[in-house]
Amino acid sequence: MSRADDRFEIQDVLFRYARAVDRLDHDAIAACYFDDAVDVHGGYTGDAAGLVEDIRTRHRTIDSSQHFISNVLVEFTGQDSADVESYCLCFLRQEPAEPGGEQELAVIRCRYVDRFERRDCSWGIADRVVVFDESRVVPVVDRLNPDWVASRRDGTDPVYSRGSRGGA
Repeated sequence: MSRADDRFEIQDVLFRYARAVDRLDHDAIAACYFDDAVDVHGGYTGDAAGLVEDIRTRHRTIDSSQHFISNVLVEFTGQDSADVESYCLCFLRQEPAEPGGEQELAVIRCRYVDRFERRDCSWGIADRVVVFDESRVVPVVDRLNPDWVASRRDGTDPVYSRGSRGGA
């Protein structure tokens, strides 16, 4: 396996993490981490299982979530270890207080400062610190056409019913 392959595998873990959080796929979030990994994530510090529970609690009132990961810089520190920095832009929309009402959208700029390791032939997050650059909240009224296919924060999202992920 080449270092280019290693970089793609590491990047794939980052992207799978983003999708898992956005779709509230708790098992897939945990699968990005090793069981003994530590995550310093805003008000939460602890292992991957605790992070999943923290996300489950914090995202209870978030009806739309998107994480955009870019600027992935991988610096290998050994055959099976790498320091990885990636930028993340998050959009987290709170449910309206009343149906059709105004919502708040949190826009968060942050970076993931990770230590990745390869164990049992697979790359995963061994240590993460989320470094926050900015968090702002703006009012928003969702004007999405109700006839369009809307994202869902669960296993009914179309991403899970296409191709190799579930259906045809």
